[in-house]
Amino acid sequence: MKLVICLAAGSLFAALFIVYFYKYRKLSGQLEDLNNQLDESLKKGGEDSVLVYSDEPAVRQLAARVNRLLELQGSLTARARLQEERERRMLVNISHDLKTPLTVVYGYAEMLLAPEQSLAPAVRTKVEKIYAKTRDVLDMLLLFFDLAKMESGELQMEKAKIDVCEICRSELAGYYEMLQDAGFTVEASIPEEELYMSGDAQAMKRILGNLIQNALRYGADGRYLGISVAREDRGLAIRVTDRGKGIVEENQDKIFERLTTLEDSRNKKYQGSGLGLTITKRLTEAMGGSIRVKSRPYRETVFTLFFPQDVQM
Repeated sequence: MKLVICLAAGSLFAALFIVYFYKYRKLSGQLEDLNNQLDESLKKGGEDSVLVYSDEPAVRQLAARVNRLLELQGSLTARARLQEERERRMLVNISHDLKTPLTVVYGYAEMLLAPEQSLAPAVRTKVEKIYAKTRDVLDMLLLFFDLAKMESGELQMEKAKIDVCEICRSELAGYYEMLQDAGFTVEASIPEEELYMSGDAQAMKRILGNLIQNALRYGADGRYLGISVAREDRGLAIRVTDRGKGIVEENQDKIFERLTTLEDSRNKKYQGSGLGLTITKRLTEAMGGSIRVKSRPYRETVFTLFFPQDVQM
C-alpha cells in the first residue's frame, strides 16, 4: 500500500513538474519575445508598440504598461523635435534680423577707416573697435546660419576626390604666421605622398581651420600645435594636437554640443562662440567620418578625425 501511495505521489509530482516546467518555458519565451520587441522599438525611437500573445494576465498587463511608456516616450520625442525646430528657426530669424543693420554698421565703419578719411587718433581707435566687434558678431551670425542648414539637411556638400595631405599643408600654411606671432612651436607629420578620400574640399578646409583656431584659442598656454596624417584601419586619421589648458575628462563629450564653451564667459582669453566644434563635428559626420577628443590638461589635447572612405585613384 505504501508503495502504491509513493508511486502515485511520484507520478503526481512528475506531472506537476512537467506542467510547471512547460508553463515556465512558455512564460520565459513570452518575456523574451517582449524584451526583443522592446529592444527593436527603442532602436527606432520607441515608435513601434509591442505585441505579445499570452493567457497570463501579468504578461498582458506588463505589455500594456510597456506600450503606454513607449507612447509617452514617442510623444516626448516628438515634442522635443518640434521644440528644437522652433529654436532653430528662431535663431535663424534673429540672425537674419540682426544681419542687415550690423552689415550697415560694418560698412560705415569700414568707410571711416579708409586712408582718405582724416580721423583723430582717439576717434580712429574707437572706430577700429566698432569695426572689429561688428565683424565678430557677423561671423557668429554666419555660424548660426551654417549650423541651421546642417541640422535641417539643407547644406549641400560635394563628393569629389580630394588630397587630404595637400589640404592639411595648405590650411597650416594659412595660419602659420598667426601661430608664429603667438609663439607656437609647430610640428607637422604630413606624408609627401598623395592620400585621397572622397569628400568636400571646402568642408575639410573648414574642419581643419576650426581645429587650428581652437588650438590657438585654448592651447595658447602650451604654445604648441601638431598636425599629423596617417593611414589607419582602411581609412585616414588626422590629428590636431595642442598642449594648452585642455578639457577635463567629464567634459570631453560636451564640447561638441551647441553653445558649449566650458569657460567663464567673462574670461576674454578663452572667449568663443561655442559653435565651432559643433560645426566641425557636423561637417565631419556629413562626410562619413568621426571625431573624438582625448585630453590631459596642460600636457596634451588631441582631436582625431577618422574617415573610413580612403580611396585610391
